[in-house]
Parts: sequence; structure tokens; C-alpha cells
Amino acid sequence: MRIHTISRTETLGTVVAIVLVVALVATSTGRDALAWVYLQSTEAIQRSVHLPFPLDRLDPTCPQCM
Repeated sequence: MRIHTISRTETLGTVVAIVLVVALVATSTGRDALAWVYLQSTEAIQRSVHLPFPLDRLDPTCPQCM
């Protein structure tokens, strides 16, 4: 049977992560920040989907695309 000991660094990292999540969810500023990040990421995804040129041109195995 293996015993897994938790180091002080792992414990501190876990506690900091939990405190950060609680601070983001529990406060209105944190919720606004999460909403802003979500909106920015969805906007970036929408912009990246509409590329102005076909992706076939980037295919190195396509001789007619070169």
C-alpha cells in the first residue's frame, strides 16, 4: 500500500485556488470579471471561425494549393 503525503506547497496551492474561486463567485466584481472573460473568449472564438482564406491553402500535401 502506497501512502501519498501531501506537501505544504500542494496544500497551500489548493487553499489559494479555493479562496480565489470563492472570491470570484461570491463577489459582484468577481462575477463581472468572469462574465467579461467569457464574453471576450466567445468573441475571439467567433472571429477565429471566419477566416478570410480557405484553410486548404495551408495544407503542405496539396500540390495545387502551393
